[in-house]
Amino acid sequence: MKMRNQLYLAALVLGVSSSSCFSDTTYGGTSNAAINGLSWGMGTILPDTSGPYISVQINGLTYRYTMVKDPETNATVYVRNEDAVNGGYVFEQVDDWSKVPGGTIQKYFRFPYIDSSRWGDGSMTVEGDGKIKDPFMTYNYREVIDESLQKCYLTPLADPQCPGFDAALMNYLNNMQEPTVDDPFYDQWVQANLSLDEEAEVKDQEEQIEEPEEEVLLEKQLGAESSIDEMVNTTEQATILAALAQVPKIEPYYIITIPGGEYNDVLEFDSTDIPDNPRAMRSFATDEKHQSMVRSQYNTEQQE
Repeated sequence: MKMRNQLYLAALVLGVSSSSCFSDTTYGGTSNAAINGLSWGMGTILPDTSGPYISVQINGLTYRYTMVKDPETNATVYVRNEDAVNGGYVFEQVDDWSKVPGGTIQKYFRFPYIDSSRWGDGSMTVEGDGKIKDPFMTYNYREVIDESLQKCYLTPLADPQCPGFDAALMNYLNNMQEPTVDDPFYDQWVQANLSLDEEAEVKDQEEQIEEPEEEVLLEKQLGAESSIDEMVNTTEQATILAALAQVPKIEPYYIITIPGGEYNDVLEFDSTDIPDNPRAMRSFATDEKHQSMVRSQYNTEQQE
């Protein structure tokens, strides 16, 4: 929303011809600066100059006061404004009331324009025997509003001559979603996008030019046009084959004669009867496990 407001404000300013940049000058006078006492600050009586496009210059002043004193006494009145830039006083007037009766005095001053930044605190002071009554002080000034700076202060998009215009325009174009033809920066948006399209097209063409080289390299890596020498290290392969060809010679094992002869070995076994073991038979007769095994044979035959 803030960016959109800047857009409309810029459009309003751009609607004015670029050659119509001018300054608005106003002449005026302040109210009584001494209404609240014999010292005052200039910031409360002059126009506000906080905007960088506003300047105020003072070219005159008027003061008046009534001096109350004894004619036989000495007194001096100093009417001053401090110089806030260079030190000292930007304005100073001395009224000598020595050996004269009191009364009312009014004076007017005109001088070349002096920027308000130099005009520091003002005052009316008395040295000697006397008192000031009804003090009055006014300043004449000129206020200048530079409209070219004013519109730049409101938004840098107001004029290409504004400081920060390029950065503000780039930020605006980057955040532009769906521009319309009545957008004051529509042409810049179109040009920016055309430039991006041209850069993308050039990049695609460069990639297309580089693509055949990549294809040739890929075919070479895949061996489509590679020779055996490129695919296989023939020298290394020959070394391996030579190592494998070193088969141990086994002829000596065949030609060795082992002395030997015929071994006539005749084995004879005498035929004898193996006697029964009565003790084992008796053990089996009393062995319940043995009997159970014997009976189980008959039980199995009966079941079949």
